[in-house]
Amino acid sequence: METETEKAKEKSRGGRGWLIALSIIIGLVLACSILPLGGMALLLAFADGDSNSSGPLAAPRWQEQTVMGSGLDRVVIIEVSGTIGLGSDPFSNSLGQSDILSQIKQATSDPLVQAVVLRVDSPGGGVVASSEIHAELLKLREAGKTLVVSMGATAASGGYYISAPAERIYANKDTFTGSLGVILSLTNYGEAFENLGLKSYVYKSGALKDIGSATREPTAEENAVLQQLVDEAYQGFVDVIAEGRGLPRERVLEIADGRIYTGAQALELGLVDELGNLDEAIAGAMELTNLDNALVVRYTSSSSLRSLLLSRLSAPQATSDPLGLRSITDPPAPVLEYRWRP
Repeated sequence: METETEKAKEKSRGGRGWLIALSIIIGLVLACSILPLGGMALLLAFADGDSNSSGPLAAPRWQEQTVMGSGLDRVVIIEVSGTIGLGSDPFSNSLGQSDILSQIKQATSDPLVQAVVLRVDSPGGGVVASSEIHAELLKLREAGKTLVVSMGATAASGGYYISAPAERIYANKDTFTGSLGVILSLTNYGEAFENLGLKSYVYKSGALKDIGSATREPTAEENAVLQQLVDEAYQGFVDVIAEGRGLPRERVLEIADGRIYTGAQALELGLVDELGNLDEAIAGAMELTNLDNALVVRYTSSSSLRSLLLSRLSAPQATSDPLGLRSITDPPAPVLEYRWRP
């Protein structure tokens, strides 16, 4: 029979075990932000445990989180918030580009999903990123799914581009939408370089190899080349609106001058179908799909340690630049954007 002393020792060992396990978990999570990718891979293998995935970077299978309703049929809410085209941030509720595409693909292939409500709260983003989402939404429509858009505070430029394929678009009367067009921004640090005593020497194989340089004024030829890129992307945007909304192309050209519209103004212009919020959009999706009852869900990923490590591993690794000098001496390349930039 155990003595009171032995029982106390056993209880103490059990308590220390929990503390040790908790310390390991906290250490692994904190290590995500400081270890190189090699170390991350080892942590991922540790966290994988008895996972049945085919590999450490296997595509996530989204789980369903019930919002309301019941039944076998599904209406899925997919949220697009923030700048379109950004990567995943494990410490933010916003989905990255790959996550958005993954959720659309899962809804497309799931026979229980009858409709998708795309909740858009975005000023837009990259031309290519917007085009990728648009293409997947067209596939969803081709698969026989109903697509309805609910616009939040902002659904401008690329946010409208990805909304165009919807059967019905809802907006709040004060939603900021529109900004239909393309932008390419360049920054010139030439004068700042002179003031700091810096010089940039470029050796190039062709006259246009350093087009968009931040250390000199663009040439007339460069201006023409870049403007042509903007014009071509703009014509593609006009085509998407005309096709998606069933508007004459000439009419789209009249209203797609880059200005912002409120939801109420967009309704008058035929850019949205009804004024309403997310609840009205869900009801509209069920009406269009002839559903009396449906389980309305959001997709959510596992909050396991493995999922956190995967998210951190796939996130872009930022280079330390405490003084911000790298952004001046090595600015990012110009990017075509369907984006509202005030």
